[in-house]
Amino acid sequence: MKSAAQRRSRRMVTAIALSSVAALALAGCTTGEGGGEDGVVELTFLSHYGSDPFKTGVGALIDQWNEENPDIQVTSQAVNFDELLTTLNVRQTGGRGADIVSSYSLWGGQLQANGVLSAPPEDVAKDITENYSQAALDSVTTGEGDLLGYPTEFNTYALFYNKQILADAGYDGPPKTWDELTEIANATTKKDGSGNTIVQGISLIQDGDNHTVHPFLSLLDSAGGEFLAPDGKSAMDDTAEDVMQLEADLAETGATSTSIMPTKAFPTGGVAMAVQAGWWIGSLKASMGDDYANVGVAPVPGPKDGDVGSLAYTFFTGVNSGSQHQEEAWKFLSWLNSHENEDGVTALGDFLATQGLIPPRTTDAEILGPKYLAEEPNLEPIYAAAEYAMAESNASNAYEAKTSTNTALNDIIVNGADVKTTFSKLVKEIDAQ
Repeated sequence: MKSAAQRRSRRMVTAIALSSVAALALAGCTTGEGGGEDGVVELTFLSHYGSDPFKTGVGALIDQWNEENPDIQVTSQAVNFDELLTTLNVRQTGGRGADIVSSYSLWGGQLQANGVLSAPPEDVAKDITENYSQAALDSVTTGEGDLLGYPTEFNTYALFYNKQILADAGYDGPPKTWDELTEIANATTKKDGSGNTIVQGISLIQDGDNHTVHPFLSLLDSAGGEFLAPDGKSAMDDTAEDVMQLEADLAETGATSTSIMPTKAFPTGGVAMAVQAGWWIGSLKASMGDDYANVGVAPVPGPKDGDVGSLAYTFFTGVNSGSQHQEEAWKFLSWLNSHENEDGVTALGDFLATQGLIPPRTTDAEILGPKYLAEEPNLEPIYAAAEYAMAESNASNAYEAKTSTNTALNDIIVNGADVKTTFSKLVKEIDAQ
């Protein structure tokens, strides 16, 4: 088990970044006037909250603010997540950047480095540093120690498993070590007479960008390994090579493959185990109906019994440095992220918890955690992982490093490439970025 010091020192690494040209184009752009003749300050809030439940949930909070603050009115502008970065780039370059942005945390390092994000004022910075979980705080803090904004959506990774499939193979619980993971994955893999996979033992792929990296980083964390240093250089050593070898061995026996998407196959019994993020609980409950009773969630196991690992990623809300109403924008964000109801929790934290996400604000998690854990025991490993998860990095080359790692892992899993050679090439490639 990792020490508290190790847990606090974690910085995560993954996800999408801006290209150098786009990032340079962002710097120095300004938003519109944003003020009416009647003295009302009008703020725009760009996010990916264009569909329910987030559209309605966050929208209700914005409506409440607007009703209570007639002199500062906020208008929501939403796009699909896969269009968010492009939209942010285009609007910013054209001088139409939103006053307030909701961003994937990794993008923040690039935005901050190029002067696009406004530094949080002292009271906001104090609120963030004192009242958010360590993994959430790490994800909105650059390698230079600068804060990007308020952590919002917060997810950790865990091992999802089908209880019935494991029981049919003779196992009464999930694996607690890599050896057990390998054994159970091979034992639960089933193929038809033509060699086609009917049940995959373990899925090491996820939805979204760079499919293989998040499960890999969760396993790397379980062994005490690191991915990137704060300056973006590779921090991987023999431990990372061991994780690659583990995945190579699973691929060689056919227990894992990148050809089977767990979000489609797991709900129908086509995957025995999968390393996925906590948001998946809500999705599985909706798609599996009564069969959800067969779903179990456990920590991602490490090499030895007691070793556990996870990856934590977040979104954050920040203020555009080009906004002519930064003070008002931060006032709104402070209210959105910190005002409490009569139960002593924030309305935003309460809403996030209803969606199966971990409230990043520690008081919210402490108060809401027992309530939602009582209703959904599978959330327990998700919440617990916030204490030890590798926090997502926002180094300037993190997206490039993630893309390179995804390519390397696919070369190993799909093409059977030599692990040692591939790992060595990967480290050199990352260090040169």
